[in-house]
Amino acid sequence: MQEDIDLIQSFKAGNDESFELLIKKYRANAIAFAFKYTRDFFIAEDIAQDSFAYIYVNIDNYKENYSFKTYLFTIIKNKSIDLLRKKVPLPLNEDINSLSSFNVEEEIISRETTNLVKGKINLLKEDYQRILYLIEYEGFSYEEAAKIMDKNLGQIKILIYRARKKLKLLLEGEV
Repeated sequence: MQEDIDLIQSFKAGNDESFELLIKKYRANAIAFAFKYTRDFFIAEDIAQDSFAYIYVNIDNYKENYSFKTYLFTIIKNKSIDLLRKKVPLPLNEDINSLSSFNVEEEIISRETTNLVKGKINLLKEDYQRILYLIEYEGFSYEEAAKIMDKNLGQIKILIYRARKKLKLLLEGEV
């Protein structure tokens, strides 16, 4: 987080390369997060680019007591929701990274497990899908997820508990 703050301060001082480093660092995650809302890679890419452009123009709105990633994801969420309000809502397509493995058999089992979990996550309510993505796959804290999802900490704790419980029930039905 301190590295991000240093880059932002450098950018505010006139060093555009600092902002380019932030884009390089967060671009893939930004697109992936937007994709959770849009289910369209090209639209997700546009939303991520628009979000970076918004931050570039409005960098003075950024408060350094929040992580840059939280700020970025909040903007992406808002831009995605704005777009979805204009369109018919689409279900979320959860993207789960393949588990690492040491041999082909483990890789096959890993892919099957990933596909099973991905399929079960897609059956969850959208809020459950988003909270699992933010907490489990992006590594956001509960507080950061609360800011991104415009909920209070108590609501986030309940949401993640219910999402995990529902996912566990769905997965237990597969055993």
